[in-house]
Amino acid sequence: MNTLIFILAILSQMIFLFPIKDNRSHYRNFSWMTIALIVVNTAIHIWVTLTVYWQPAQPGKPGWASLYPFMEVPALILNRQGLGALSILTSGFLHANLSHLLGNMFVLWFFGRKVEDLIGPLRFGLFYLFCLLSSGLLSVVARGALSPSEALIPALGASGAITGVMGAYLFLYPGEKVLTLVSAWLAPVIHLPGGCFIPLPIPIWLPGWVYIVYDLITNALLGEVIQEMVKELGFSPLGVNVFAHLGSGIGGLILIYFFLPPEVVADRRQVDSQ
Repeated sequence: MNTLIFILAILSQMIFLFPIKDNRSHYRNFSWMTIALIVVNTAIHIWVTLTVYWQPAQPGKPGWASLYPFMEVPALILNRQGLGALSILTSGFLHANLSHLLGNMFVLWFFGRKVEDLIGPLRFGLFYLFCLLSSGLLSVVARGALSPSEALIPALGASGAITGVMGAYLFLYPGEKVLTLVSAWLAPVIHLPGGCFIPLPIPIWLPGWVYIVYDLITNALLGEVIQEMVKELGFSPLGVNVFAHLGSGIGGLILIYFFLPPEVVADRRQVDSQ
């Protein structure tokens, strides 16, 4: 394995960016769709927790076994088994635990409102689903081509689609700055219960593009590490679906243009021509 890539991947995972606020404090409209997506994700997680996670597991099977057909499993999708491609959508509304849900919903709340405010709730809802599909497309193709064992590993979570929302934020507000709490996360290096966060004493104003670029770079590095692990070990012990992040981030940057209202496109062209 390339030692430099491995070291860079570990170092990149030690940096934690927590957005606090940006300068876009005024909203033209109420964020109906963003809130609706958060409510739906939360309601599904509560229902799954009560009916699946907290129920006794069947002997010889993991507790989430009944959710397997609803997760993104490349082997099932490529062989048109189970729900097929529909599982890409259903997996995007499932989360492994409470911290997984809270982290995703906070990022969706922070960046989603800004995007929805400009393109409207209906366009934002469709855009979100298309980002979810683009994240699943690259994930299924990449993980399905790695090895038979990787193709059977299920994936779940809204982070793929949310990375696309972050990409749209970058496209719409390229010069925006975000007040950010930058922290060091020592969990990848020091195995402590719950990890160990060491925040800097002073929050930092960072350009909005830092988030999407940071996400794409860290996931590209992890993707390379995963491929090397699969070659050497036959599987990857890392539980991060980096290809979903990459697919959605790139997809969000491209797709958002097709969801812009005509008046927004006209205003952008007018500004560019000045």
